[in-house]
Amino acid sequence: MKQTAILAAALFLAVAPARAQSQLQFGGAVLNHDLMWATDMAALSQTHTFGTARAMGMGGAFVSLGADLTAMAVNPAGLGMYRRSEVAFTPYLSITRAATDATEPWQKNGKTRFSFANLGGAFNLVQNAQGALTSLTFGVAMNRMADFNSRWSFSSESRYDASQPGRLMPTMADIFAQQLATFGVRPSKAADDGGPNGPIFLDEWNPNVWPAILGYDAYMVNNDGTVQAPYWSPARIGANASVLHSMDVVNTGSINEFDISMGANLNNIVYIGATLGIQSVHRKSETIYQEEYGYFDGPPAFSDGTLLSEELLRSTLWQRTVINGSGVNFKIGAIVRPVAGLRLGMAFHTPTWYSLDRTYRAGIEANIEEIATGFRSTVGNESPESAAEGDNNWAFISPARLLFGASYTFGTIAIVSVDYQRDWYNGMRVRRQPNFTGFSNNFYNEEFRNNFRGTNTVRGGIEVRPLPTFALRAGGGYTDSMLADKDFYVNDPYACQPTTVGSWYLSAGAGMNLSRTATLDIAYQYKTDRLSHYQLFFSRFEGGDFKTYSGRYDTHLTHHFVTMTLAFRF
Repeated sequence: MKQTAILAAALFLAVAPARAQSQLQFGGAVLNHDLMWATDMAALSQTHTFGTARAMGMGGAFVSLGADLTAMAVNPAGLGMYRRSEVAFTPYLSITRAATDATEPWQKNGKTRFSFANLGGAFNLVQNAQGALTSLTFGVAMNRMADFNSRWSFSSESRYDASQPGRLMPTMADIFAQQLATFGVRPSKAADDGGPNGPIFLDEWNPNVWPAILGYDAYMVNNDGTVQAPYWSPARIGANASVLHSMDVVNTGSINEFDISMGANLNNIVYIGATLGIQSVHRKSETIYQEEYGYFDGPPAFSDGTLLSEELLRSTLWQRTVINGSGVNFKIGAIVRPVAGLRLGMAFHTPTWYSLDRTYRAGIEANIEEIATGFRSTVGNESPESAAEGDNNWAFISPARLLFGASYTFGTIAIVSVDYQRDWYNGMRVRRQPNFTGFSNNFYNEEFRNNFRGTNTVRGGIEVRPLPTFALRAGGGYTDSMLADKDFYVNDPYACQPTTVGSWYLSAGAGMNLSRTATLDIAYQYKTDRLSHYQLFFSRFEGGDFKTYSGRYDTHLTHHFVTMTLAFRF
């Protein structure tokens, strides 16, 4: 039983405001996938420039360094340090692993992808040792700014305690029943036998309530009232049920930036540059949440001891969101060399103006057994597609960035470099959103002002040349949290997937001259992302106590990046 209707905006407008005004509010990593939230936009704005293997090997500390294609994405003034033209490409391998505290493995807990971190060229247009304009270099390159490929999966159990019979284990059926009641969902008509459980057409309701309606289609929820005055309650789950919660989140995609840059060298003392960055965004997220119900203290029964006639064995909810779009920004920078060996750099990155199309779909499947006969059946449904596209899509601006760097060159033997970067996440702003959200732009903008802050990033790197044709490199970096309160979104209804609230990385690499015109560099980087705390699902009275909650979870990701750059100078 599949629905394929496309939603009209008017249908959304009729029901969307109820979410913001309802008595019960709902949140957690399983819920609220129908919209983008402030945390989703902030996650898309978290960049981690990959660039060339030389830059990665030195921890990305390249604000004051140059003669490398990565400079276009960090500080375009570094293009002015080229004395010859160069073309290069950098393939890389990404291996991501995940772990969630105090849980057991379920599906795969990792993802591996092969792609390109950098591809481009720098073309020396002017080389004049006698003039004030010593050199002028034009650059064009693709630099990977973000890699979304990850997978985290786990299972955890809510075990029923017979000594506390009034304490029921939390289930999604509880949430579904509460949502149907909160949003005023009613069956469209009486069932064929005159009962209260008629059909509910998904395309007549806001996508926020689609999973709950799908739960009704999967017989997880019953209407114990009438069509006109429904009374929703969980069904086919005993009051003595233990619940195994399983979660599987698969993310794919990336942000690639196509840079068009110009850098100039003025008397080998001052270097200036500018970059126009055009970003391509693709992110696909698939979330599967499954519950299995077990009875270890007797057969499935209602709270009054009456045995169930039908038992829900397993329920599986899947949700899929796809984001595609583009962004544009501008970067300017300067590097000065006040004394021999010392370089001081500064760059400013304007906010990136994003325009993003987004689609959302959901589906559910449940396995039910008739206890008397042992007959088992599988039921479920899928939603239509909710699409925010074209003039009805999402537009927002990312944080502005200010970067400082200093480096010192010890002749031809070594280079030491350090960077500092400030990103103003509290300055993010929503400029356009779909007309069916029920929220104003100011709702999101106040969220950024009040609950986000600027982040601080520190990077450092070193390069040592034991031989004129061979170099060894090492580096690392750390970024603190963009959330004013790391625990705020654990219990906030206007959030979805957890987002990175702190990361650090270490890197190492080597480079060699293959000939007078060709070089080969390799690098390895180990990166750890700590995600914000989250619940699977919860309901709470507005500004008050919880009604249903899953408990807190903590997940962290580890990334292994292996890159190689082959460059040719001429």
